[in-house]
Amino acid sequence: MKAYPLVLSLLLPYTLRAQSPVTAIFTHAINAGTATSYTGRGASGNSPSGFTGDFYTYHFGTNVATTNNNDVLDSFTVAGSHYKYLTAPLSVVFRRVNNANVTGLRKSLWFYANGAAAINNGGTFALYPDYDDSLERVFTERFFDVGIDNVFQNANTTNNNNIERMDVIFPGGVSATDVTKAGFVVFDRGSDPTHDPFWIAAIKTLDGSGNPSAYYNAVKGESFEYGVDVGSSINYVILRRNYVPTADGHLLMMDNTTAQNRDGVFFTFSNLGVPANTLIYGYSLMDTTVVASPATNIVDYTNGTNFPTTTDLPLGGLDPVAVTGLWVTSPTYIILPERIETFDARASNSDVTLNWNLGITDDVGELVVERSADGKAYVALSSISSPDAGPQVWVDKHPLTGSNYYRLLLLDKNGGSMAYSSVSTVDLPVTPGIKIYPNPVENRQFTLSSSGLADGAYFLRLFDGNGRPVFTQTLNEAPGTGKTINLPRILAAGMYYLQVLDSKNNKILVKPLLID
Repeated sequence: MKAYPLVLSLLLPYTLRAQSPVTAIFTHAINAGTATSYTGRGASGNSPSGFTGDFYTYHFGTNVATTNNNDVLDSFTVAGSHYKYLTAPLSVVFRRVNNANVTGLRKSLWFYANGAAAINNGGTFALYPDYDDSLERVFTERFFDVGIDNVFQNANTTNNNNIERMDVIFPGGVSATDVTKAGFVVFDRGSDPTHDPFWIAAIKTLDGSGNPSAYYNAVKGESFEYGVDVGSSINYVILRRNYVPTADGHLLMMDNTTAQNRDGVFFTFSNLGVPANTLIYGYSLMDTTVVASPATNIVDYTNGTNFPTTTDLPLGGLDPVAVTGLWVTSPTYIILPERIETFDARASNSDVTLNWNLGITDDVGELVVERSADGKAYVALSSISSPDAGPQVWVDKHPLTGSNYYRLLLLDKNGGSMAYSSVSTVDLPVTPGIKIYPNPVENRQFTLSSSGLADGAYFLRLFDGNGRPVFTQTLNEAPGTGKTINLPRILAAGMYYLQVLDSKNNKILVKPLLID
């Protein structure tokens, strides 16, 4: 909930930043899987709803509608580039510290509501999404019509929480080969242009328990850096569930039906200071009262000096939409070690042997081995359906002369790209040689192509069946990918012999040539 003037955000210190507003979104609707209904009063506790004496009926999921209950974010546009969701194992953790107003586990969520009218005492709230009060689970689903209200608000002036940091963790880590093509997005429910500011920092390392132990420098997301009216206005109701001093049975009404927009700001790996091909483990969000510099301050969220527990609006009022995860222009730019733990290609005589070790494969539908001659255009060589985790070997019996670039592609069970391996390169020596085609020769014309020949002049000599020279030609350079040779029209059909000599008169080729 927000009701503060624009001047506050305009007076904040501003430094030119490279993060970019989200300019378009693309979602799809899914059906609810559950039907939940219950009765109860308004939310109580510190910063009560003001409706604790009223009584309501609450309906969720298929008790409200049988289809199209949730909007799931698929992709979005930033600065002319299209970013899509890349499936990667992740967890979302909300780090709590008790404060003067909130203790214990408090859950405060907003849900897409059916209708814009306020609900009076004795009325019914009809909320389209499934009922789910697990913040950690909801924020892994990419729901665009659910979120948290005032996630970092501590003060008692409005709906409040005791959350000091929100961590989005990739336990196996992720790295980007191009740090401008991958990143993280934050969507806020609010009114333009007074969306809420926040700190975001990439997680550099995890400790033995899987918690952040080091960060890159934090970057501030400012109110004016969001897109404008991109996610459209949504009717919503804020619900809250208290556990202290007594536990509520369900989420209860904290704020009646209202409407606001949902807009986003995107941070590439580059924006967050992450170098190319460097493993990171996710990102954390904090309110802007946090003393985020140096980055070591961010690690201990229980340090009251660096993480004040008195945060008030507007600095604690971020209302994040339940969208997290990794977003990329193409999966080719991302390495997921948790999926493909190791990958290596090595020459073995005239073959190339590929070795890899797969991690998580439960949701993998197919593994594809790909090869390229230039590291840009790849073709599929082989595929394995439902590959097993662990080590595997595959042999390329027909590698290319020169450079061979190999990589693995994992597809999900619907055929969508999930992850790529790193690229492993094998260089095979080029054996000097010349090819002639077509042979038999048609229309007194054929093509010479060569590989591995040194620069310099070459000489062609054509002999008839009696060993008499009938044609000669000088080439100023090796034929390369193709040199057309035109023979005299007066040559009779029959068998001939072609010699190719280098500038030192060494015979490079002697080959029968049949002229039709």
